[in-house]
Amino acid sequence: MALAALLPLAGGAHAQAYPQRPIRLVVPFPPGGSTDVSARILAQELGARLGQTIVTENRPGAGTMIGSEAVARSAPDGYTLLYASSSIAITPSLNRSVTFDPRRDLAPVTMFIEAPLILVSNRQVPFNSVSGLIDYAKANPGKLNIAYPGMGTTNHLAAALFNRSAGTDIVLAPFAGNAAGLTALIRNDVQLAVDSVASAAPFIQDGSLQAIAVTGLTRSPSMPELPTVAESGVPGFETSFWFGLMAPMGTPDAILTRLAEETQAVVKDPAVVAKLNTLGFETAVRGPEHFGQRIAADFSKWGELIRQARIGAD
Repeated sequence: MALAALLPLAGGAHAQAYPQRPIRLVVPFPPGGSTDVSARILAQELGARLGQTIVTENRPGAGTMIGSEAVARSAPDGYTLLYASSSIAITPSLNRSVTFDPRRDLAPVTMFIEAPLILVSNRQVPFNSVSGLIDYAKANPGKLNIAYPGMGTTNHLAAALFNRSAGTDIVLAPFAGNAAGLTALIRNDVQLAVDSVASAAPFIQDGSLQAIAVTGLTRSPSMPELPTVAESGVPGFETSFWFGLMAPMGTPDAILTRLAEETQAVVKDPAVVAKLNTLGFETAVRGPEHFGQRIAADFSKWGELIRQARIGAD
């Protein structure tokens, strides 16, 4: 009885003592991009709140699965964390060789970034709205091409979902990254692209491209004048990408709670929000329960689309 009475105190002491050494944050993306920069912002601010250094480690590849699996196989002690993205709920349905299940092997801590994509066109197309795009696509099946940066990305699935939801036959054209697709769009090698706001904004601002709509359910604060796809003739359409913090399953609850509380405090800091906004990211804090529900919902939504559209990995 005495031992049982001490167990809750031991758990609290464990959380209070954590962390006692540097923490590793695995970023399953290449260094240098906006995702990597946002991860480093989180690492610096969260480390300051925890009183320990958080070292970022870039482990890209296999649709984020290389880095994600490395974290899933790590000791569940709070010293190895994952900078997870929405790809974690997509790639397992695309690639049957994935040997772990993020829903089973990783614990959600906090989701903190959620941002829509943007549908853009070049200046040569004869439309400037979603309804005009749909009318033209239906009258000219197979004659429009839409660029996306890589097989199985959220951008790719957004384009496939648009075809299915709008009843169009737009050709999906993969490119090796955002820059290549947008360059092809400006050259009129393709007529459309679905990309991040951060990637497309400079070309919209200089007049090279025209913005048609954003893919979220609500308008983007960075472009409030731009309608959503859903309000422009495709009811219920929604696609967004997100980032969040995850840990190996089995990490003590007290540590997960501490991480969640401190991460949420970081992402609610106006200075951090401003830094993320400059990268084209919008903050949307979701605790462990809601984050886990979002991952499960995305697995179901994208898994169904991948099966129905017969989308496969490269």
